Amino acid sequence: MDDDVNEDRASDVDRRAAHWVARLDGRPLDDAERDAFRDWLEADPDHRLAFEEAHSAWRSLDLLRRDPGPLRALARPGRRKPVGRAGMAGVIALLALGLLALRYQIGDPWIALAADWRTAPGQMRQVTLDDGSLVDLGPDSAIAVHFSAEARRVTLLAGDAFFQAAPRAGAERRPFVVEAGQGTTTALGTQFLVEGREDGARVTAVEHRIEIAFDTPERGDERVVLSPGTAVEYDLSHGLGPVDAADLDEATAWRKGLLVFDSVPLEDVVRKLNRYRRGRIVIANAQLAQRKVSGVFATGDLDGVIRTITAELGASASSLPPLVTVLY
Repeated sequence: MDDDVNEDRASDVDRRAAHWVARLDGRPLDDAERDAFRDWLEADPDHRLAFEEAHSAWRSLDLLRRDPGPLRALARPGRRKPVGRAGMAGVIALLALGLLALRYQIGDPWIALAADWRTAPGQMRQVTLDDGSLVDLGPDSAIAVHFSAEARRVTLLAGDAFFQAAPRAGAERRPFVVEAGQGTTTALGTQFLVEGREDGARVTAVEHRIEIAFDTPERGDERVVLSPGTAVEYDLSHGLGPVDAADLDEATAWRKGLLVFDSVPLEDVVRKLNRYRRGRIVIANAQLAQRKVSGVFATGDLDGVIRTITAELGASASSLPPLVTVLY
């Protein structure tokens, strides 16, 4: 009898974990939902483990970037002993997640929990902040807003965002600051673009000036002021990079439904394309990942984009719709 109770409880926890994995792909959680999610996670160590286990089934697709084989041998990580009905409950939970995969391709669940505004893959939206500032969110992007009496702070949690900051004028004297990848961008003017990168960001000044600051224990506080039409990148490995000229039409083309690549490595192109679709594109060949791509592509025809790129590079593509497309 105790075994039956434990097995039923394990099945219920798995189903609840699957529910939260799916729910976090929708609109941002409201305060009550965030509290409910945190309460559920903290109620029992098994809850957090079940959630991470369910989410890892999705993230395992990333293994295909290095080796497409793991998708065919994907197994459920062990958390509770798969004995009798408990084992069957785990299989059922995974099958349920597999069905959900046809509709959902979530990102980092902790980003979903922290975000005040976010977009799904392929979705763009404009957000008006409390001070009147406008934020255009690119696909699969997220921000958290932290306005206080001292500053108007926005954190870019993922993706790309185009900011039109309300100026410091009249009664509004607070600086407008965007945090991304341990660096900050302070608006000295109005319009600028912040693109999230691994461990950092690329920031482009579009109208008036902006100040970028990046602080690391090794290099200390590095700062630079950008004029319109210039950009800079920073990350933990290289610190604040050199200022370079930016093609503003190219940098902001995504706002018009276009992607422009000028001799860009395929791996970077794929990283961008994956923000426009729920399924994943992965590259199975390290040399292919470094091949350069140039062209202007419409975001509304991603299948056509893939066909064009593979034809130009002499590569092949195999798909398991709607989950994954492998380039090799």
